Amino acid sequence: VAYVEIEAFAVANLVAKSEAEQMDAAPIFTNVKTFPYRKFRGCVDILSAGFPCQPFSAAGKRKATEDPRHLYPYIADGVTLCEPRYVLLENVEGIVSAKTADGESVLLYVLGDLESRGYECAWGTFSAAEIGAPHLRKRIFILAKLGYPKHDGSSTSEDWGGVSKEQEKRGVQESEGRCRESSLYPARPGQEQYEWESPRVVSNSNSETQSDMGGTDDGATNRLNTTTNRVDRLRLLGNGVVPDTCTFAVRSLW
Repeated sequence: VAYVEIEAFAVANLVAKSEAEQMDAAPIFTNVKTFPYRKFRGCVDILSAGFPCQPFSAAGKRKATEDPRHLYPYIADGVTLCEPRYVLLENVEGIVSAKTADGESVLLYVLGDLESRGYECAWGTFSAAEIGAPHLRKRIFILAKLGYPKHDGSSTSEDWGGVSKEQEKRGVQESEGRCRESSLYPARPGQEQYEWESPRVVSNSNSETQSDMGGTDDGATNRLNTTTNRVDRLRLLGNGVVPDTCTFAVRSLW
């Protein structure tokens, strides 16, 4: 029913996918801090969010909850105002070892906070390699369902319902099998390409023409735009989650 995305290129991608009917057409908001959660109360089944990983990433200063880019509190307040049936969160493995100001693991802090808001949580570490991708990219996923007893002893919804360990194990195995069967990943650089892959395009700097070097015709402008988009795409894909990993995580945690 709504998207929240601050990156201009990602917003343009959402619009393009919506127009191509590859995603649901819905309004796109740009600020998670000012999003009108209360207006969506009662009409949201799932609120999914990948809150910024920079405060917890091993590549950063690891200021954790003291980092101004830490947006989980705004999402958590939104959960209370919106009260979706399910919450799906994603972040880097660093939230396990990163600490709050009180010395608590950020992961435990998030789980405890969701439980205090009436949600029962399941979490796990999942990687792209698990579903057949040629890289690892481990991520923490948290799936929470409304219905956990609140601190006052009351309950917000129906119980989860029992699932035996055998059913759980079988479900995870079936899920992993479906993900592997539906995924096709291209050959790595240096490997022979698969029959279904598009031919690779290799740049040759010696074949550049005057317009490639900065002429004023439309071709040069288009090439410049393509290069700019490529930089944006690579920057966002650097931390992007492989969709099948998310699918596998949700099915497993469910």
